[in-house]
Amino acid sequence: MKFLSPSLLAAVCLLAQPAYAAMDVKEVQRLLTEIESTNFPEYSVSNFNLSHYKKDQVIKNFTFEMSLKDDKSLLAMQWPATSKHKYLLKSGLNLWMYFSDVRRSIRLSARDSFMGTDANNYDVMQTNLLKDYNMTSFSEVQLDGENVLKVELAAKPNTEGYAKLISYISPKEKRLIKNECYSISGSMIKTVQFKGIQEVGKFRIPRSVLITSMVNKDRSTLMEILKVTPKKADELKDSMFTLGYLETVE
Repeated sequence: MKFLSPSLLAAVCLLAQPAYAAMDVKEVQRLLTEIESTNFPEYSVSNFNLSHYKKDQVIKNFTFEMSLKDDKSLLAMQWPATSKHKYLLKSGLNLWMYFSDVRRSIRLSARDSFMGTDANNYDVMQTNLLKDYNMTSFSEVQLDGENVLKVELAAKPNTEGYAKLISYISPKEKRLIKNECYSISGSMIKTVQFKGIQEVGKFRIPRSVLITSMVNKDRSTLMEILKVTPKKADELKDSMFTLGYLETVE
């Protein structure tokens, strides 16, 4: 029996691995663009279940429906019944919570906690890597035994999300695996993991998103994406993404 020399074996192993580190900046940007364009429809109505855990016990649970159109989103709470009068409206950089029972709205920050969970409003309402961040560096690393791209991103001016993201991307599967989210001081605040894939037309949508706090390490939030219905732009009227529209809601 003949054996490969150590140097030849190393060369074969190297060739067997995807050469992601050889990608240039434009190739990585094209990959990010493709992932962003297929990971969720920009015109859609979707249903979610969100569970907030402490020490593996569910302490809060919500269901909601969210409509998306361009940079606008409208979230309507559906359960529990005590939250059914609450709506979150995002239009550009503006974010409000509207209470239909008292016909009153309040301004929110994207960094505010979503309903007291480890998700913030930015995590839930809309995240756009290319629109909100500039890529500063990338490298090939191993994550759970898989060769992936580690992409570092710095927030653009006026971005209300995180000061910095480190994203782990599978070029082979063309999907986002995980984000590490950092504060302006450089501390990691949380990790956001994208689990499973459900195919809806041309879109490859995560089945769930697991948000784990690095500040309170016994807490996490699981957001399950139950149903996604892509829409045409004219099926979602611009008027529904306004406070005026919400004032007509019973």
